[in-house]
Amino acid sequence: MSADQTLIEHANAENDWVRARILKRDPPVEGSLLKIAERARDMAANSLGTGHPAYAVALQNLGLYYDAAENDSAKANELFAKARAVLKDDDLPLAYGFYWLGVFHHLTSRDARRAQAPLGEALAIQRRGLGSDDPRLADTMIALAHAKRETEIHAAIALMEEALRIQRARIAPGDPAILDTENRLAILHALARMQAQDGG
Repeated sequence: MSADQTLIEHANAENDWVRARILKRDPPVEGSLLKIAERARDMAANSLGTGHPAYAVALQNLGLYYDAAENDSAKANELFAKARAVLKDDDLPLAYGFYWLGVFHHLTSRDARRAQAPLGEALAIQRRGLGSDDPRLADTMIALAHAKRETEIHAAIALMEEALRIQRARIAPGDPAILDTENRLAILHALARMQAQDGG
């Protein structure tokens, strides 16, 4: 393995660790969440340069900190914009961070509306950068469908149906993931019927 590859792997591992700590709100003994995010950004800039995807992800992680820990959307969005600018049209490395920010807001903050924007961005990035049957698309669609089910039930159903189509194309019939998605889709259809009855 080359020295450059070792640096990239180390930066990627550091970014994953920082993201997990931020979204778990679990500061390490090494310092505050902000300090470890800044350290990872500086390490990526110094070792790989400010045009490298690992630097963009480190900027995104700083944005995650300001969004999840400080509730400072303006500062978070400024950092997200800088991360996007580094990657320009090849922003696939940012999809994972936006996905987990959406999951954080849905499951930890219990704010489904706030979860929709980062999950929607993750899905848009993945649609541009992945094949139409990539399983990662299905995972994001399922998460976004859950975030939308209270406010946009028909959009949630469409997302779940597309996720199921992808799973059926890529996974063996009867796989637990397919059965789980089928069950989730049935629940959404039942919710839609209940909403239609309540509205009528």
